[in-house]
Amino acid sequence: MKNKFFQDWTKLERILLFGSVILVSLVGVIFKSDLLTTICSIVGIVTALLLAKGKNLGQIFGLLIVALYSIVSFKNGFYGEVIIYLFIMLPMYIIGIVSWIRHQSKETNTVEVNEIKKKEWIIVSFVSVVVFIGIYFLLKLFNTKELFISSLSVIDSLFAIYLGVRRSKYSFHFYVLNDLILILLWGIPVISGELLLIPMVFNPIINLINDLYGIYNWRKLENIQKRKEFKI
Repeated sequence: MKNKFFQDWTKLERILLFGSVILVSLVGVIFKSDLLTTICSIVGIVTALLLAKGKNLGQIFGLLIVALYSIVSFKNGFYGEVIIYLFIMLPMYIIGIVSWIRHQSKETNTVEVNEIKKKEWIIVSFVSVVVFIGIYFLLKLFNTKELFISSLSVIDSLFAIYLGVRRSKYSFHFYVLNDLILILLWGIPVISGELLLIPMVFNPIINLINDLYGIYNWRKLENIQKRKEFKI
């Protein structure tokens, strides 16, 4: 079963996976982080790589990361992350699972890459600005820590996941941006002395590398699928 799971993983992808998991685990042990935080970081890494490969299993893992990340965020006062993950991102991951199942490429055994039209970009961008304003004031009511950064993280995550549901290669550009935002979001309490949260900082740093790989891999998948369509 293990060999079947990894049979279409390249050497680079295996190095990224196992190297990332080992690094996060070591950081968790060294800084005596709680088990839940470390597990959340590891699941986040696995999810990011599966999505980078265009595997629907990444959307399924997304459901698990929603639960784990919500618990960790709640414990550390990032209530905005909790609200958005449970009430918005959870449904979006479910929709993503259905969408990806319906659009599987037989040639690459991955999701079919979709092209977003200009009109949809304009609509989504406008809605995102409106939603950002709403989220900002909503999180303000909950006295959310790092209000602006948390709001920015939420809206960027929504944008990235929406584009992921729509099977757009540009979802990874927004994942990369969100990694940078999360490094700042979790880095602030770490700098303030909460060293147990260091694995939560390492998670977006590692995911930054994995998501950059996602940009490269989805372009490759798109080219393979386009060449196949041209032949047909």
